[in-house]
Amino acid sequence: MKIGLCRKCISTDMKINLAGFGNPNRKFTGVHDDIYATAVVFEENGSKACIVTADVLGFDRDMLKYIRAFVEERTGIPGNAILFNASHTHSAPQVLIGCNPEIGGYVAEYAHFFYDTVLDTVIKADKDLEDCILSRGEVECYGIGVNRRRIENGVYHFAAFEEGLRNDEVSVIKASVGDRVKAVLFSFTCHPSTTGFDEISADYPGAARRAIEESVPGAVAVFIQGCCGNIRVRTVAPKGFGFRGGTYEDVAMFGNMLADKVISVLSGEMAPLKGSISHNMSTFNVPLADKSSKEEYEALRDETNVQYLKYTFNYFIENYDALPLTMIYSVQRIDLGDNYSFVALEGEVCVEYDFHMKKLLPHRHVVTAGYSNGSPGYICTSDMYSYGGYEPNDSARCYLLPNGFDPTIEQVILEHAKEIMK
Repeated sequence: MKIGLCRKCISTDMKINLAGFGNPNRKFTGVHDDIYATAVVFEENGSKACIVTADVLGFDRDMLKYIRAFVEERTGIPGNAILFNASHTHSAPQVLIGCNPEIGGYVAEYAHFFYDTVLDTVIKADKDLEDCILSRGEVECYGIGVNRRRIENGVYHFAAFEEGLRNDEVSVIKASVGDRVKAVLFSFTCHPSTTGFDEISADYPGAARRAIEESVPGAVAVFIQGCCGNIRVRTVAPKGFGFRGGTYEDVAMFGNMLADKVISVLSGEMAPLKGSISHNMSTFNVPLADKSSKEEYEALRDETNVQYLKYTFNYFIENYDALPLTMIYSVQRIDLGDNYSFVALEGEVCVEYDFHMKKLLPHRHVVTAGYSNGSPGYICTSDMYSYGGYEPNDSARCYLLPNGFDPTIEQVILEHAKEIMK
């Protein structure tokens, strides 16, 4: 199989805001560690696919339409064979056009630079193709992520829940050219929201990449984020219930923990990864919950002193008749070899969906990439709506969704996912 690779820095000194945490006063003061966009192109017998990763909250799906069309014309890579995955670091500029500007203002100048850079990485990665030997391995990494939806006596709390579902698996692909390791792709499932400082940072995925590249000179480490909508770094408060603010020491610790596991796989016996490349994508509509009355939004606006919520309710009132009833969504599958698949889901996908996708492809190793190909909001399971809380309800205000998604969204996504898993 042939592999092409290109990585470019997307740090900036432009006047921007940092995205994440619902803090409108989080201004950019400098760069703690650089953030990157990376493209990896795979080719086998003339068939191509591409994985693009970037240290941002998410990709804007409308911008990706233009990138896909341009890339397909220039390189022959089918648009639906390009997977765009965001690490979801909370310490990067906002590149999502439709989000609430009070939680990370969209700056067009930076966004244009970012998407131009992403496009350039794919074009240059396609020109970098060379024969590689691919191998794969997996390992468990306990101690970084924890489920943050704690249910006690039927009541939801935003708190550490050790017994809650999570995915501690680290999946690793090594691409070698002779004795040289060209690329190391590794996936993990946990929010990169360790710190909330006013500096650009790739958070723990960046620390992991640096440690891997130090251990494997000449290799480019590529991080792929999983379905971590309800999985947070384990910065648990001293009493063991809520969460404390994280530090750069925490970032380094979590990154090194992850890197150590990846390095252990690279130094052990790995299975060959070979075979054909194929791809499929299903695009469909998912239902939104019914909007409230204009009077209810007016009352909510008048009751709150939170700046971004006032903006949100004013937006709902001013655009009331145009508020959507459904939203476009996609599920993408890329088969890399005879028994390895990437499944990409849009949005802040909760970890339960990773296990859903694995069950749909029981005879293949599945890496489910959340935060891919668009960022419409939190993608929850139907039962989460009965408990409420941040992910199914409160987070909708960040994405300017009137009342979030309808609880039937889980069923709709699974029905369409089954069609491309056959």
